[in-house]
Amino acid sequence: MRAMLAGAAVLLAAGCASSASTSATTRTVVGRVLSAPSCPVQRAGVPCPPRPVAGASVEAIQTGDVAASTHTDGRGGFSLQLRPGRYVIRATNVGALATTAQRQVVVAAHKGPALVIRLVVDSGIR
Repeated sequence: MRAMLAGAAVLLAAGCASSASTSATTRTVVGRVLSAPSCPVQRAGVPCPPRPVAGASVEAIQTGDVAASTHTDGRGGFSLQLRPGRYVIRATNVGALATTAQRQVVVAAHKGPALVIRLVVDSGIR
């Protein structure tokens, strides 16, 4: 009985160590999803910057599979936790015109600042 309990304790400890090392190997990818053009007619001297997209779907795709996903906040911001590797980060606009924008990223194994990206989806304004 003691041997079984000792074995269970070793397995439990190994499981805890495994989950701790997994979280230590992820990096944060943050960004914003914007929509452009944002004005039907752009005029010289009148700024018409892209607008944030709230509620856009954001996916991190690796070898054809969705590795992580989220939705943008009210300012178009998002954050994903990813393991090292190559990904395509894809954002899909909300509403009737569900356009997408994507960008390839490489998440390095070393710790460092978050990887920051910006994706601009087509607003459909012409």
